[in-house]
Formats: sequence, structure tokens, C-alpha cells
Amino acid sequence: MILPWVLLISLLGATAAPPRPLFSQRDGKISVKFPNIPGVDAVHFTYAIKQGNQHEILSTKSVIVHRIGGYYQCEFTAPGDGVEYSVKYMSNAGDVLYQTEATEHVRIAGETSLSPRLYRRGTTVLHDEFNSNHLDTNNWHQEITCWGGGNGEFQMYTPEAANTFIRNGVLYLKPTYTADKFGENFLRHGTMDVRKQWAVCTSDNEGGCYRQGSQNNIPPIMSSKMTSKASITHGKVEVVAQLPKGDWLWPAIWMLPPGWPWKYGGWPASGEIDIMEARGNLDLKDHSGYDQGINVVYSTIHWGPDTGRHRQQGHWRTSAAGTNWAAGFHTYTLDWTADHIRMDVDNQPVLAWSTPSQGYWSYSNYGGNNLWGSGGRDAPFDGKMSLILNVAVGSSRGWFQDSWINTAHGKPWRDGSPTAMMDFWNHKGQWQPTWHGDDVAMKIKSVKLIQY
Repeated sequence: MILPWVLLISLLGATAAPPRPLFSQRDGKISVKFPNIPGVDAVHFTYAIKQGNQHEILSTKSVIVHRIGGYYQCEFTAPGDGVEYSVKYMSNAGDVLYQTEATEHVRIAGETSLSPRLYRRGTTVLHDEFNSNHLDTNNWHQEITCWGGGNGEFQMYTPEAANTFIRNGVLYLKPTYTADKFGENFLRHGTMDVRKQWAVCTSDNEGGCYRQGSQNNIPPIMSSKMTSKASITHGKVEVVAQLPKGDWLWPAIWMLPPGWPWKYGGWPASGEIDIMEARGNLDLKDHSGYDQGINVVYSTIHWGPDTGRHRQQGHWRTSAAGTNWAAGFHTYTLDWTADHIRMDVDNQPVLAWSTPSQGYWSYSNYGGNNLWGSGGRDAPFDGKMSLILNVAVGSSRGWFQDSWINTAHGKPWRDGSPTAMMDFWNHKGQWQPTWHGDDVAMKIKSVKLIQY
């Protein structure tokens, strides 16, 4: 959430190193989609199904994949737990136009072969089931600021009861319209003094405490963001939540170091763990036709000595056919040790990542003095982190890319526009019909933090 999340497997068009295929898993079968690259008429896909730590090969096969309905797609049963593959993109004449430079390995875990999770015993430092009518302030800090979180988002975070409330044992984090509370004229001509309005401002970044409508920078949306007062270093996080749906919503369940200064310095030097991020759009596709809306959730880790050398590792999981992640409650889990970071939804893997044996500094080929040299092998992921829950709206720094297609209406702003936030609001007639009552809220049944 700090900076725009860029898919590591984004489809960037034909290059010497072609875009990677998109793997998804359901009912013990692996589906593979390949990008539609101009000039490519067929895909030669070679794969080996592997098993275990020694990557024993169970079977190997080569197939020629032809386009069906705008995609190159094939499906196969995967009794193992990994696939090693190579791809050649070919013309009708049989010429190889692009190919993978080396064999790549993707780890899988199908429902039919998934073994039970084995977690370490630990100490529960936070367990909130929201049984009270009021938010337990012993457990949570509330963000109160107009700052867009580093992504140029279009919401302010408030302590208003309309944005954060508990009903029947469920916590609601709900976006609302600023104009509903302050009036449309206030957005154009008013002054938002956050401290004067709510007695506190938690971040003055990018004018987060004071905004003027005459400068087109009063956020048109009010929303909620909470940070746990408890923090852990290695452990388990479990959040039972139902995601919001509605165009341009951005729910997130994630972790950052608490307080300031952070252990290794500012973002991303002290790490970030995104357990779940999603986009609320019901039908959003990228420029290659792949879904990017509410039927896809993402898990990502971020690190780097500075923003210019930011690195990340991430993956996604699609919902079952005919449904989406906003259709009901799901359990989002982090298992974090010195050896690995694993994130699941409903006990199905989204990201399974092993700590590089040489450490993150060497793994990332950074030169110079190792910023994390005083830490453990998994530094910067060896320090305390707190849990963050929030619903953002929009972004002018890449989370909703300009080239993507929202079926009902196009994107109502451009990231490069100096008035992107107000462009979004001025075209509210396009997206407001997709916001329905409490459907726009992220609903949380329970939160648990366990320290290993």
C-alpha cells in the first residue's frame, strides 16, 4: 500500500524476455493462460511436473497451444507440487519469435494434494472478535488524515461513526462521500483543517492535516484505516473478512513496522507484508484481457534500501468460478518465520516464499554496505510489525492503470492529471451506481495475532 504495487507477472507486450504465463489452480488442475502477442500464432509449452524438495520429475510433456476466444490456454492435472516450464512463441511459419531465456519454476499446491498447515505454537497478543458495540481502543489506533498513503489515493481517513462501526459482531470499514457530511460546495471552496475537525491529525505527509477546496485537494471520499497496537516479530496473522465491491475501491490487510523510527529506516528499508490487496471493480481487465477486479486477491512482500531500489515478490489467487471475494467471508492468513513468509486464503496458498539463503541484500544484487547486516538472515523481515486494515479509494500512482478496461465505464481519471482526484469525483455518475449500501465496506469478523 505504500507505493504502487506492480505485478511481477504483468504482461508488458512482446520483448526478448516474453511475458510469463498466468497460472491458476482449481480442483487439482492447473490452467495456464498465455499473453496474446502481436505476430504470435501459436505457443509451444513444455512442462515438467515435480514433487518434493529434490524436485523429482513425475512427468514431462510438450504441447502446442492455439488461440481460443482471444487467449492461448491449456489445462492439465498436476499431482505434484511444482511445475518447471519453458515457452516458445511462434509464427504460422514455425519461426520462434520469443522464448524464455531459461527454464522457470512455479510452485503450486492444489486442493486435492494440499496437506494441513503446521504452525508453531505461540502466544496470542491480539484476538478481537468485535463483540462490543464500540471499537476497542486498547487494540487499535485509527488513522485521521487527508494523506493519500503514498499512492495519491482519493480518500481521507476519519474517526467518524459512519466510516468505522460494529454491528452484530462485525467490524465495518466503510467509505462514504465527503459531500454528504460537508456539502458539495465545501469540496470546491472549503478548508479541511483535520486537527480542528477531529482534534488530532496522524500524518501531515503531502498536506495531510490541511487541505483547501480551491486547490482541488480535499478528498471526496471519507473512509477508515486502523492499525493494531499489538505487534509481532515472526508469527501468525489470521483475519476473517468479507471484501467490499464497487468500482475503484482498494481494500487491504497488511503489515508495517510500528512507531518511528523504523528498525532499518523509511519505506521500503524496514519491509512491508501485504497479506491481501484487491480491487473492488466487478469487471476490470488489464490491457491483455486478464481479470484485475474483485475476483482476484494479491499477496506481496516489499523490501529495498530505498525507493529507487525497491524489490517485491508477489502472487495472486482467483476466486471460484461464478463468484468473487466479496461474496462472503474468507480467512486471510500469514505464516511468518525466519525461513519463510506464506500467505493463504481459506488455507489455499497465494504466496509461498522462502527466505533467500544468502539474505535479501545479496539476493537482490545490491552493492555497497549491507543496510541489514546487523540483522538476521531474513532482514528486513526480522523486526516488529503491526497489522493494518483499511479501505482506500482510487490512486494516481499506478494501482489502477490507465490502460486497463472497466467494462461498464472507462477509468474516470488519468494518473498524470494534476486534478485526478476531482476528475474521479466529477465523473461520479460512472461509478456511484456500483456502490451499494454496506457492500462498499470491508467487513471483519475476527482478527488474531500470534507471536511465535
